[in-house]
Amino acid sequence: MEISDNEYPIESYDNNTVSDNLLGKIKNSKFENMTTFSAQFAKYNINTGTFIPSKKIKYNTHNGGVPLGTNDNSVLVDSSDSHTMVLGSTGSKKSRLVIMPMVRILADAGESMVISDPKSEIHERTSGYLKQKGYDISVINLRNPSLGDTWNPLYIPFLYYKLGDFDKAYEFANDIATNLCLAEMTVKDPFWDYSSRDLFFGLELLLFKYCYENSQDLNCSNIANLLRLRNYLFKSYYSNSKSNIIDSSSALNQYMNNDFITSAALIGTVNAPEKTQASILSTFDEKMRCFTIQPQLLNLLSSNNINLDSIGDRKTAIFVIMPDEKTTYHKLVTLFIKQSYEYIVYKAQRKRNGMMPIRVNYILDEFASLPSIKDFPSMISAARSRNIRFTLVVQNKHQLLGKYESDATTIQSNCNNWIFLTSRELDMLHEISILCGQKKNSDKPLVPMDFLQHLNKDKGEALVLSGRLYPIITRFADIKKYDGDQPLPATIMKPIHQTNNQLDFSRRNSPKQSDDRFQHKNVVDSVSDKSEYDLQRELEKKFDELFGTVDVEN
Repeated sequence: MEISDNEYPIESYDNNTVSDNLLGKIKNSKFENMTTFSAQFAKYNINTGTFIPSKKIKYNTHNGGVPLGTNDNSVLVDSSDSHTMVLGSTGSKKSRLVIMPMVRILADAGESMVISDPKSEIHERTSGYLKQKGYDISVINLRNPSLGDTWNPLYIPFLYYKLGDFDKAYEFANDIATNLCLAEMTVKDPFWDYSSRDLFFGLELLLFKYCYENSQDLNCSNIANLLRLRNYLFKSYYSNSKSNIIDSSSALNQYMNNDFITSAALIGTVNAPEKTQASILSTFDEKMRCFTIQPQLLNLLSSNNINLDSIGDRKTAIFVIMPDEKTTYHKLVTLFIKQSYEYIVYKAQRKRNGMMPIRVNYILDEFASLPSIKDFPSMISAARSRNIRFTLVVQNKHQLLGKYESDATTIQSNCNNWIFLTSRELDMLHEISILCGQKKNSDKPLVPMDFLQHLNKDKGEALVLSGRLYPIITRFADIKKYDGDQPLPATIMKPIHQTNNQLDFSRRNSPKQSDDRFQHKNVVDSVSDKSEYDLQRELEKKFDELFGTVDVEN
């Protein structure tokens, strides 16, 4: 049945018919009437890739969104700023029924998206269509780091550092340290985790300082060089000689005393007793092991050709491909989500209306299997006002509670749409059944738990809870209906070339001209009575103490 320009065909998609077929004859049901339900949403024609906005809603500027049901070639699409949670166990066809069709719909609406792609199946199926629609496509390939695009997590914070925005630089740097060092906490004694986080943060600031003073390229501030800096500063720990341990009179401490933020981050390691120092470094090294055992991954993270500046200004799709058989690199996925979100928000705040002109959709498959994202409840709450929308794909409630504990309820409550496919988790089944309510004039559940376990995935059956509407049972079309089961070839991921951003901390170039904007306030105050030449010489002396002396060639 084709979509009419004037109305959405509902006669063959009547709720009573669907309810009768799925649940048996129900009198006085509290299921939403399909006519009422369909009037709330935009309509998308699968054949033409066009939209018909609803006359009863105000949000007609954007038409793309999550599908909420399909009838023939017509799809109900929630084009509002609402977030969505997709609930379904392994094998429930979440990707084929919801995610891949959503990517197609967003592509026809011209909206940007960031997609976590556990098996690269989403990229394989949809990237060709996105390319045809004129999208800028980037791929962070954590499954095969030798292919795809590069992303340097330290690029953005160092950029802010060079621009003199220290608050923003330190905020981003702290997010990196937190995600990489606190993603997996030591249950018995988290002291070592927090100490390694502080060490990472302090090394970031030292690296920023070094790279700026030596006029290094933005991409020289990267994780590989941070690890080299750790080895250079603490190389004595590879020795069993107690006399080689850094003490309170070391050059490192002297430098730290002139930078209170760096000092606060590193002092716990530098001034700790010998055995404590060794344990902190050991914990730090273990958390960095995922980088040191895979040089190709370090190479991927040592340069940056992903342009986050464009994602809210022109049509952009970023795929983050991650292994689904192991979680080693999942913390990098959460780091990218966090960093890209914060950067988009930072940009949005500088727009006239505080919003990005092109909506950015985060489609996060296997959301609950990722390490918890710091401040995510606040992120999802604030996203709507910045033209950012989340679609969270979750296997079960227990998984979500394990990662976010009490915040899981906040995350769920911020999702206006719930799409339930199937599950055998009793807690989730019970919650869904309770949310659906009871039959009229009865204490019996409208949707029994045993029924929820037997929705037919081959027919695309799903239960949808949307806003204040009553529950409704709909059907979703498989992705093959959208592309005729003949998807366009996926975009080719090019090999990543070896970067040449390695720093040698035993040598240092002549410092650039001093600029007070780039000095921390306490440093500037301490030398305010000195000439620019004296300030340069003092900084040079400090870096000679820290990184070694080198003769400058004429």
